[in-house]
Amino acid sequence: MNLKGQLHVHTTFSDGRLTIQEAADVYEDLGFDFIVITDHDHLLRPGYREAVEGVKSNLLVFFGVELTLHTRWGYVHVSQIEGEEESLYVFNHPFEYGLSLKQCRECIEDVTRVHRLDAVEVSHQGFYTPLFDNESIPYPKVATDDSHARLGCGRAWIEMDCEKNKDIILRHIRKGRFKYRFVRGQPVIAVKPCEQ
Repeated sequence: MNLKGQLHVHTTFSDGRLTIQEAADVYEDLGFDFIVITDHDHLLRPGYREAVEGVKSNLLVFFGVELTLHTRWGYVHVSQIEGEEESLYVFNHPFEYGLSLKQCRECIEDVTRVHRLDAVEVSHQGFYTPLFDNESIPYPKVATDDSHARLGCGRAWIEMDCEKNKDIILRHIRKGRFKYRFVRGQPVIAVKPCEQ
């Protein structure tokens, strides 16, 4: 089954403008099969987990949190994404930190001293950031919207051929078995063939 997914969505539970249900509805209308709600750890309102788990949608809706971690280069964000048993950690939007490629690698090394990483975003608010799509960053590269409002939804995504199951999806991402795509015509990157 070919699945289209979004790994980075903000809602009114932190600094987004859409409720969790509205975000799910928007992405379902855009033809997505799964989304991850990743509101900011330091802004979370009470009842967040219950709201994510209560979404009514044909989408798979993952619970996630965008963690704030401190490095020698300042604070950075890492999304923690939960499946049923699996978890995934994504280093978010390196472009936003204003770092060179070398500095970004050092920053990622700082993060991995205290936290696991499984993937790195090569997008900023849904737009391709080719500087970080580099083999010297030894993680699968994902494209996300980091959406905070309706206008930011559906600019970037990942696709994979697998069962619509949270843990299988997370394992495929960790192993690099997906493609990433952008609306604005950037290259389609096939990382590895998709296998169960």
